Amino acid sequence: MKNKIFFAAFLLIIICLTGCEDFLTDKPESVLTQVDFYTTPIRINQGVIGCYAGLANIQKDEWMYTELRSDNTCQNQTGSSETHRITQTDIDFFRISSSLPDLRDFWYKIFQNISNINAVLPSVADNKHISNENLRAQYEGELLFLRGYHYYILVNLFGDMFKITKVIGPNEAKKIPRSPVSEIYSEIIIPDLKKAAEELPSSYSAADLGRATKWAAKGILAKAYMMLGGSDNLKLAKKELEDILTLSPHDLLTGTGAYANIFSITNEMNKEIIFAVRYKGGSSGIGSPFWGTFAPLGSANQFLKVGTPLGYNNPTYELMNLFNVNPNDTRKDACFRVWNKSSTVAIPYISKYMDASMTQPLQGENDWIILRFADIKLLYAEILAQDGNFANAHIPLNDVRVRAGLDGVDPFGSDVEALDAVYAERRLELAFENQRWFDLLRMVKSYNDPDKPMKILKKHTFETDWDILYSKYNPMQPPEERFYIKERLLLPIPQAEIDTNNEMVIPQNPSY
Repeated sequence: MKNKIFFAAFLLIIICLTGCEDFLTDKPESVLTQVDFYTTPIRINQGVIGCYAGLANIQKDEWMYTELRSDNTCQNQTGSSETHRITQTDIDFFRISSSLPDLRDFWYKIFQNISNINAVLPSVADNKHISNENLRAQYEGELLFLRGYHYYILVNLFGDMFKITKVIGPNEAKKIPRSPVSEIYSEIIIPDLKKAAEELPSSYSAADLGRATKWAAKGILAKAYMMLGGSDNLKLAKKELEDILTLSPHDLLTGTGAYANIFSITNEMNKEIIFAVRYKGGSSGIGSPFWGTFAPLGSANQFLKVGTPLGYNNPTYELMNLFNVNPNDTRKDACFRVWNKSSTVAIPYISKYMDASMTQPLQGENDWIILRFADIKLLYAEILAQDGNFANAHIPLNDVRVRAGLDGVDPFGSDVEALDAVYAERRLELAFENQRWFDLLRMVKSYNDPDKPMKILKKHTFETDWDILYSKYNPMQPPEERFYIKERLLLPIPQAEIDTNNEMVIPQNPSY
């Protein structure tokens, strides 16, 4: 599938993914080109594949707005004057500016891909262009899955959102207000993912591995229900998770080195992986940037054959110490390692995305896993902890622990005890996979405490990691508690988006 998706994607990008000055204002001639292009099964397939490629373009920066803001990773060179490190420090310390160019680019990439999805969707609404109903339904399901997933990310990072479900021009774009999060869930995320789950196949041939399946749609749908919270939504999420656990072909990898093997570039799309963003290393320009981005600063050719290791997104000492508590945990080396730069300098780095074969700078082979079976197991345990079955939450939890070489835990005596254990296990199992941020957000509902995420983040910053990471760096601009407020769980709307709209006032998120 890698050749099929990414090489065909370049044709699509050349034809119709030309840049826009802002996220909604496609030039009229660009809109016409998109609409007129998708008139044959081959071209429609190219359009669908191009939308996967757009997701890959977005994913390379998502860690800055999820993992870096959590208690899992940090910018450990906070005293640096290098622009990107200043930016990451500001993101890490919740003092991000609405005018940050990186944030604007991330936002535009998401909405550009939503625009591309909306451009292809009308061509698969009926059998006008595709006579094979199964193929038509598959393409529609893939596009709806991608759009639902994009909006799931948007509302959880930015809050109230612009509701765009068709290709529009600049004049119409300026008349669209931000819609409440609940409305985006009820009118886009939930219906898109539900229909995707109905239309998508259960599996693909080897040539198409990586395209979204019904299990991927059900998994993200379950996460959407869980983020909404409440007993009714938890029941709906539980059903989706049970379907994956009992009916899907997915399972935990087992055996020697099983955990590290999940992420191996020689074992891509293994049975544990439900959905991943796919990259292809080499000289084609469609490789993964993660190993070059995360390899330790100053390590030169000790880790990379080519390029300069950037040393971004470092593990926090708090998280590393949690791994160190149990030396039998087989996940530790697969998640992070420490490079002894000298006899006095040790640099921790993320080891989950290593690619020793990389031949071009920032062009690795590593896929980025968005959803895997262990995630589903632990989500199920999380629901059991909340719906009155907390005494059984240890069962799926222990499946994951035993695979990691740990002893199982006994049945829990309360919902809070179960929740604490599940979230602690998720933090270790899914470290550096951009999941921790969404776990923190769900805690608002699961613990019924709107301040729970920031309590955790403040403790990490001002207590656990303070002396090791923060107090000795950049004393002119240390983290400030005034920024650690629940309103800043949301990112700001890029100021450029607000400034370019002269038709209505677009409200900025509170505290920015």
